[in-house]
Amino acid sequence: MCGGREDRGQATVEFALILPLLVICIAGIVWVGQVIALQLQLEHAAREGVRAAAVEPENAMAVASTAVSRVAGELDVSTELDPEFVVVRVTRTVDGVPWIGVGERVLSAEAHMRREDIIERS
Repeated sequence: MCGGREDRGQATVEFALILPLLVICIAGIVWVGQVIALQLQLEHAAREGVRAAAVEPENAMAVASTAVSRVAGELDVSTELDPEFVVVRVTRTVDGVPWIGVGERVLSAEAHMRREDIIERS
């Protein structure tokens, strides 16, 4: 018997069984997209910070922090100077989504650039 009384409500039950899985998948996709966007923002902020610090290495930390905050707001910034290069590391902790089994993550980006005060000009 096709379309008989026994089949009524079958589509509703199947949808009710699949809906939680669908919601979890969509939430995971949205979370991953946000994390990827934040990682790109961190990389951009690290590049901007190292560019500023390479020009003015004597105040590398202050200059890099200012440049990073203009690009990405409040992040953890660290700088490292050696005789030839400036290194800027930017980190941020991202909240997880515990109900889909993803805990918090620490994202970081690092950029290196040659110091401008030691470049010989011809």
